[in-house]
Amino acid sequence: MDSRKLLECLADNEYHSGNRLSSQAGVSRTAVWKEIKKLRRFGLTINSRHGKGYRLEDALEFLNETEIRNELNQPAAGSRIEVLFETDSTNGYLIDRLGSPDFHNYIVLAECQHDGKGRRGKTWVSPFAGGLYLSIGWRFEAPPASLNALSLAAGVAVIDALKKLGMTGVYLKWPNDVICDHKKMGGILLQSRSETGVSCDVVIGIGINVCLPGELKSAIEQPATDLSSNFGQLPSRNKLAGKIIGGQVSMLNHVADEGMGEYIAEWRKLDYLSGRKAELLLSGQSLKGRVKGVDDNGLLLMEINGVTRKFSSGEISVRVDN
Repeated sequence: MDSRKLLECLADNEYHSGNRLSSQAGVSRTAVWKEIKKLRRFGLTINSRHGKGYRLEDALEFLNETEIRNELNQPAAGSRIEVLFETDSTNGYLIDRLGSPDFHNYIVLAECQHDGKGRRGKTWVSPFAGGLYLSIGWRFEAPPASLNALSLAAGVAVIDALKKLGMTGVYLKWPNDVICDHKKMGGILLQSRSETGVSCDVVIGIGINVCLPGELKSAIEQPATDLSSNFGQLPSRNKLAGKIIGGQVSMLNHVADEGMGEYIAEWRKLDYLSGRKAELLLSGQSLKGRVKGVDDNGLLLMEINGVTRKFSSGEISVRVDN
């Protein structure tokens, strides 16, 4: 039985009997029950009541390519967009297409990910329709000056899109976290492959928590939040997707033509860590100091024992004695 078809039957939030669902889908009641179990594993709450059947507890908005395209700006109008019901990882989906002729400006979104990737091999929690999970494939004819800086530029473009939708009070934490109310609300994962001195294929993965179940928030190993906890008037996920895609494509075109200076300057205004005491975990050691911002290549500047040092990677957290 097709999971999407079952969800569409349940989307009215009314009870539907197993007999009715099996009849609509042309499958056995056992097949319906197995799909219900699968959807619950996706993180969906489906109530069951004897004599009444099954009911989806919360309303769902499916991602829709047409509605997403209605929100795109002109630079993104020619983008190839694919919406998946489920996938292991949107980044992985495009990584498998690195080097292919259709890779450039290929955008993939998914309703849920089973193995969404965060930084340093961590899993990005991706409940069904609980967030926005998308990746963009882009080919630079000449490699960008700094992939670290490109990751920061992608973060700035995300914040710009949120602001256009009326969401303020959102910041960026080096190197790729979207922060709201001192908690992580989203993240960016950049992966790349360069042909020697010629072109550079980049995958930019973006995850935004839209409405996470409470038990999932508490299970995440760092303080997490979502759009629904911070903004009363939420846009549709399709509108959010369209604005973010448009912002990313505009940014990537700008970077290819004019570099990243404008975005680095903007990133500094959104820097959540600048001036704070912090601890950087790097290669098994812990370094404590005060964050001094980022350099023009997107490297972290941190003053440690009176000396300002640069870092291209590491896991950073704010010290409690700030």
